[in-house]
Amino acid sequence: MKRRIKVTITDFAPLKENLNDQAELALYESANGNTYDAEIEHDGYAVVDLSEDDYIELAPGEYQLMIEEWTNAGQIGDLTLQTKSDPADDKALLYRTVDAAGNEVEAPVSVSKQVVELVAKTWFGKKQKTEADV
Repeated sequence: MKRRIKVTITDFAPLKENLNDQAELALYESANGNTYDAEIEHDGYAVVDLSEDDYIELAPGEYQLMIEEWTNAGQIGDLTLQTKSDPADDKALLYRTVDAAGNEVEAPVSVSKQVVELVAKTWFGKKQKTEADV
């Protein structure tokens, strides 16, 4: 499945250890900080085709999923909750509410993707059974 991602490699040391070809390392360095359409594999790795001949493979911590335009996330009463990637922080999402006419009701608020994930797991994740539950 193709998804929009931004390459966010913060530590090139592991890549330098694993790549023997300086030209291949240069592909990762030049891609860093840029946004691409990538194929996300079942194991979370992203494959980015840079050209017909060149591609890079990114571990889950080396890229961020991106939503570049306001996207409807759901309804809250008469208002629509919208989200998109925070252009000021690759690891955050912006949220806002708009009315039926598309007018902004609540200004965008930036929330860490990690916070969103933790809240989702708390509210909607499967509860682990403990010894007390058995």
